[in-house]
Amino acid sequence: MTPKEQDYTVKHLRDSVGIEFLAGLIFTFIIMVWSLFMDAPLKELANPADTPIDERAPWYFIGLQEMLIFFDPWLAGVIIPSILLVGLILVPFIDPNKETGIGRYTFRDRPVAVSVFGFGFAMWYTLIIIGQFFRGPARMFYWPWEDKTVLKEMPVSEMVNFHIAGGFAFFILYIGACMVLPQVIFKNFYKTLGVVRYYIFMSLFAIMLLIPIKIFLRYVFDVKYILSLQIFNTTLNF
Repeated sequence: MTPKEQDYTVKHLRDSVGIEFLAGLIFTFIIMVWSLFMDAPLKELANPADTPIDERAPWYFIGLQEMLIFFDPWLAGVIIPSILLVGLILVPFIDPNKETGIGRYTFRDRPVAVSVFGFGFAMWYTLIIIGQFFRGPARMFYWPWEDKTVLKEMPVSEMVNFHIAGGFAFFILYIGACMVLPQVIFKNFYKTLGVVRYYIFMSLFAIMLLIPIKIFLRYVFDVKYILSLQIFNTTLNF
């Protein structure tokens, strides 16, 4: 390497790795010292004669527990979290920006990736906050000023399901709108991503957007399931 080439060499890897390693050591030391003075929030041994009316998951699983109110366990516990986790990881790579180069993730350089990732991140923590501070006995919704020791009556109105034709129509229109409308409104976005990346990106976004839509339908229209299918001896509810 010539002296002229050395002038343009930036040794970023060594410095960044050293800073990250030092930060990791500092936080590890803080947690170790903290654990010496703080007890783990463990409960007493389970009493088989006493069934608690409300059992809350740890805060990092409360988001999953909150989704169980609106989705079946196989969706809320496995399918949706797995897809969202993979989707949030892939978003920065699906949305390229060849003009500014790789490794730039500011809102100005990556408006779509940052917006979608921020929306998913905020939605997940919103579910955690609701489950932690707004849920009381029997997973009923309580405002902060309401007394959680007072049990609320279960709602009298029965929840309804979409008719099977209406459920299929809803998903066809919803998926079609998610795939077609961005192509019409944001033509440059479609051209920039290309066919494969565009459909992967919009599929992940449609699944993520379905969570607040389902919550809205549940609270406003008492809709339990959008689509319920009986396949052999198994019922699939969406």
